[in-house]
Amino acid sequence: MNNAKKHIKILFYRAQKHHHARQFAEAQKLYVEILTEVPEHSDALNLLGTALAQSGEPGEAIKYLQRAIDLRPDLAPFRVNLGVILQDLGEFDKAKECYEHSIKIDETFGDAHYNLAKLYKQMGDPEAALSTYEHLLALVPERQDALVNMGNIHFDNGSLEKAIVCFKKASVVNSGNNQLADQAIINLANTYRRQGEDVRAIETYEQVLSIQCYSGLRIKQAITLPVVYRDHLHIKNVRQRLGKGLTEILDTNSVVLDPALEIAATNFFLAYQGLSNRILQEKTAQVILKSCPALGFIAPHCDTVKSPDKKIKIGFLSAYFRRHSIGRLMQGLIHNISKDKFEVIVLTPRIHDDLIARSIQGDADKVVVFPDDTFEAQHIIAGEKLDILFYADLGMDIRTYFLAFARLAPVQCVSWGHPDTTGIPNMDYFISSNLIEVDGAEDHYSEKLSTLDVLPTYYYPIDVPSIFKTKNDFGCPSFMTLYLCPQSAIKHHPDLDFIFGRILRADKNAMIMVIEGVVRDWTLQVQRRWKKNIRDVQSRIRIIPRQTPENFIMLQNVADIILDTPHFSGGNTSLEAFTLAKPIVTLDGQFMRGRVTAGMYRAMGIHSCIAKSREEYIEIALKLGMDVEFRAEISRAIKDSNSVLFNNNIVVSEFEDFFKSVVDGL
Repeated sequence: MNNAKKHIKILFYRAQKHHHARQFAEAQKLYVEILTEVPEHSDALNLLGTALAQSGEPGEAIKYLQRAIDLRPDLAPFRVNLGVILQDLGEFDKAKECYEHSIKIDETFGDAHYNLAKLYKQMGDPEAALSTYEHLLALVPERQDALVNMGNIHFDNGSLEKAIVCFKKASVVNSGNNQLADQAIINLANTYRRQGEDVRAIETYEQVLSIQCYSGLRIKQAITLPVVYRDHLHIKNVRQRLGKGLTEILDTNSVVLDPALEIAATNFFLAYQGLSNRILQEKTAQVILKSCPALGFIAPHCDTVKSPDKKIKIGFLSAYFRRHSIGRLMQGLIHNISKDKFEVIVLTPRIHDDLIARSIQGDADKVVVFPDDTFEAQHIIAGEKLDILFYADLGMDIRTYFLAFARLAPVQCVSWGHPDTTGIPNMDYFISSNLIEVDGAEDHYSEKLSTLDVLPTYYYPIDVPSIFKTKNDFGCPSFMTLYLCPQSAIKHHPDLDFIFGRILRADKNAMIMVIEGVVRDWTLQVQRRWKKNIRDVQSRIRIIPRQTPENFIMLQNVADIILDTPHFSGGNTSLEAFTLAKPIVTLDGQFMRGRVTAGMYRAMGIHSCIAKSREEYIEIALKLGMDVEFRAEISRAIKDSNSVLFNNNIVVSEFEDFFKSVVDGL
């Protein structure tokens, strides 16, 4: 080898070393030096293009990669590298052409198939992505990254058993990439968590945590809860485990840099246990804030006093300002709040394009789309210099949950979108209603409880379909009395089994219909509980698939009686049922989340379907089911008074008075 070639070889080795160390500037200088001496050095052209792309210069990168391809059109890797850059730029068709051309050159080149599959996923074609990954695995069975990505697609599609198969395979592949192996195991645990298999999830997280301490994952493990509970003892044991796990973490020096990424969960399902959650919510927040003090950021303007001659600047924040229960609960208030007194800012992580989303966006003075990164979002929202920040819900979306730990406005409040206290120190007020709170309810909240005299929503009247279906259309014989429980499986507290059993044993002509859970496994767990507790009448409980919004209203219309779930009642579903003048049996719970339907009845001045005990609930349900005249009487009363639930201008005035009073009190 002559000296010139040896020199180029040394330069190329040094450049690659810098490149692997992600020292892109140093690598680029050496690649340029090589190309100055050997302009047709295709490998240097290829890697210089790659380094430029990695350092944020995709335009320049493409030029060098195209030159490399022109010199060596027979090399598949060059085209794949170009495809990756084009894909990052959103030029999907050109990227696809690069990957497909690479495969034509070398059918066995795994990276071409892998990147093509990723592209299909990004283009919104998960089936094509899965097919491409399967083809890749037929060529290279040990591609752990492909197995993990396939599992993620199955998870997103709701095919949890298929996801489990992929993650299990990926976790045993010895690719030498420990980080990818950990990710496979964590994703497997996340899938068990989604199924509601809390014990399996916790044990699977431990496989990783026993080797490597990830503080965020330890917190996620601690707040992993079942979705369906076997009985009251099961609930008690789960709560004890949660409290113990949080206490143990508090005693350690856990450090979390990015909670949305590392914890990536809330204890959402805690609200469905039917017990007071203040202490557990406060402890959860304490653990998170201690692990990540940066969450407690305080916006600079929070120390300044609002000028009295300016409008009150209020931000409404949610990830669900769209065709969703939160969007329906909030759109009327956002539309009707005085724009002479308030400057309205809508804050959301995504722009949606349905009727409700467009209505909410159109009624705002400004719409701010904040990024997924919690700390970037903190500064963007702080820059709005809000007087009040109103969280429409907290606990359902991880992005908004972790944002709530910061002080982004002098006054911060939350309402009943997710009807449980947050435990978060910087949340000042929980806005509820006298209609749905018990005496002494302030003890249930870490926030200061503020109650309106009306329900805390300006709800628009519900559109009723012009054509209705029959009982037979939903699988219930017309001669049977249909008791419909329209609430999700996550609300099926063990007490509901007792209620179902007593109703079905007393009313031999009864059928109870329930809706399948968002996750099929949840419904299977409820069915297993029925088999144990009410096996003798289980055959008259019919599970039907989840319905479109239009079909759901039609389903409620064919029901004779609606059965509300104890401890966590209906909200939007109850408003729909009352629109149809359908009688709902409800148990007036100890906590607000179990009293919403009862609050609607109180607003209408109807009290005969509000039960104070399980036994009274059953008596009311059977009277409605077996006494047609009583049922018709209740239906008429609802029809005559249900208008009070909709277009209620009083709620707007009450909200405005509250907002003004808390700002004036600063």
